[in-house]
Amino acid sequence: MFTSPLCAEEFLNGLQRARSGAADGPSPRWAIMAAAFADTGGWVSGSELADLISQRGRQEDGSCVSQPVSLVARWIVSGDVIAVSTPWGDMLPLFQFDLQRAAIRHEVTMVCAELRGTLAGADLAMWFVTPNGELQGEQPALALRTRLPEARRAARRVATGR
Repeated sequence: MFTSPLCAEEFLNGLQRARSGAADGPSPRWAIMAAAFADTGGWVSGSELADLISQRGRQEDGSCVSQPVSLVARWIVSGDVIAVSTPWGDMLPLFQFDLQRAAIRHEVTMVCAELRGTLAGADLAMWFVTPNGELQGEQPALALRTRLPEARRAARRVATGR
């Protein structure tokens, strides 16, 4: 998952401490967040996402994505994707991507539009992986494919404060 062994070791140690309940110091927040994303595919760095797209992604005409690094960079810089700033750099929750099509999932874009100006970065990412009462305790990221109208309604309630 990480390109730097030191980064990976620190991250995995923090995750292990968080899962065992022994997390302390500056890394527990990130370890807990990483654990939260595990149920929805995890999270990766931009370069790791580019590697995944290079391996799995295809354009509409069936050809390989020619410049996956540029594609991912464009998504991050434009703010089209949910990116969480961490001690390891920006991390991108995988639930928001259709890796086969090398695209951002349309459902995620629709729900993010409801939350624009209300939640961003880590808060936005955590909203997607936190069990939601409006969705009968399901995580919005998991509800998107089958319950998009309800997920949008839950997001709208957060945005409007109702």
